[in-house]
Amino acid sequence: MVAVIFVAGTGLAAGTTTGELTSANAQREETSFGDLTADALVKATGTTIALVPAVVFKSGTIEPGPVTVEKVRELLAKPTDTWAVVMLTGVKLRETLERSVSRAPQPSSGFLQVSGIALTYDPQAPRNSRIVSLTISGAAVQPDARYDVAMPLSLAKGGSGYFTIFGEDDIVRSGADEMADTIVSFVEEKGTVSYTGQGRINVAG
Repeated sequence: MVAVIFVAGTGLAAGTTTGELTSANAQREETSFGDLTADALVKATGTTIALVPAVVFKSGTIEPGPVTVEKVRELLAKPTDTWAVVMLTGVKLRETLERSVSRAPQPSSGFLQVSGIALTYDPQAPRNSRIVSLTISGAAVQPDARYDVAMPLSLAKGGSGYFTIFGEDDIVRSGADEMADTIVSFVEEKGTVSYTGQGRINVAG
């Protein structure tokens, strides 16, 4: 079955998804709606990487079948939040992702959904040394390289405790599009999307 996403106020299908879109457990693992949101930010900003903290989401699922923009908004804690792009070195990016998995397997509002990144971590390892592997588009992260990273503006300002790593001074550009609109526009452009919430964030062993 497919879920049809309608643009609010038009009654026209923006696109389809081949499975459910869920934000359930976004505080501890990769989710299908989290992947969609992160990919939408990459597309909107023209970056390679995006990070979205669990605090952005409300736990829920869009079941297969018609889905309206209102349904998308229902899965976002602040659907009017906009986006920003932050410049991070490879060292800072790894530090950011270490913080993301630092409380796993316990839930954390700072757990990050990702796009353009594949990481494997060991939840039994000491904090700040849990990431076993980290790649961007299949290539190893270079410590001194500089990466433009898309994220909600609330995170870019250092929200969810990430102010110890980056903040407003690291923002290189920002946009006015709201998160909900960014997601729906992405689905509309793709026509059909398919997400399982697997493959980007992996647990070692």
